[in-house]
Amino acid sequence: MVGAQFPELRGAAVRRLGAGWDNESFVIGDEEWVFRFPKRAEGVPWLLREVVVVGRVSAALGAVVPRFEHVGAPSGDFPYPFVGYRFVRGVDADHPDVPRLPLAREIGGLLRNLHAIDPRDIPAAPAGSEERSVTTRVSEISALAPAVAARLPESVATRAVPYLLGEVPAPPAPRAEANRLCHNDICAEHLLVDPTTGQIAGLLDWTDAMVTDPLVDFVGLITIGGYGFIGDVVSAYESSGGEAAGQAFWERLVWWCRMLTLIWLGEALGEHSPEVDRHLAWVERAFAER
Repeated sequence: MVGAQFPELRGAAVRRLGAGWDNESFVIGDEEWVFRFPKRAEGVPWLLREVVVVGRVSAALGAVVPRFEHVGAPSGDFPYPFVGYRFVRGVDADHPDVPRLPLAREIGGLLRNLHAIDPRDIPAAPAGSEERSVTTRVSEISALAPAVAARLPESVATRAVPYLLGEVPAPPAPRAEANRLCHNDICAEHLLVDPTTGQIAGLLDWTDAMVTDPLVDFVGLITIGGYGFIGDVVSAYESSGGEAAGQAFWERLVWWCRMLTLIWLGEALGEHSPEVDRHLAWVERAFAER
């Protein structure tokens, strides 16, 4: 199917890389290209928007954003468009061999440059993609509460249960004029690091990129390190010209880290994911003292 549209890849070896909620990915060639295929029609508008977003973001951030060098058209072989980008070699950002402080400094500068992109250059998200509100998130965690509480270690449960019951109110959000272009799904698996240099090799998966509260790009860092690590990222962000993070920022960050790690754990339990222990580690980080 790929070779029919890109003859230079005809006959190349194919290896399944993995799948997420929206896409399935394959490595094509000698670990040279990754091709992503939407799983359903609803994902097509997001993919087409991502093609535009990646083009504009890569112009500002450089090679850490893999460009879609192949964009396939729907055909009799496959009903949706699909994309291909160069294979990014690296390890997840939470790999124990990756030095923490240099990585934090690099992430801080990267986020500063991302948040400086003019949001008017980014196409709107597809219709019906409104962000889930705080109220929705609290409802989600309430539904997951029994399963999550049963898996929490005793050292965390006492502090976590009030969040599970919706008893810890969310700090107020900033005004909309503070919104910036955000990756909106930064996590250890989407931030790959070159293990030989310790430098960021790629920031992947821009499907959910959104003009929103820039806090979202810091909350996902709890999957890489604790509040000390996030503090190092914030310091680098501020020193490179990013907006200062005051007490209100940290109150919101801690609340969202705790709420989201509990939700993610609940979802992993519901899916019988083999990553449950990893999720538990994130919850423990989120409930540690800052």
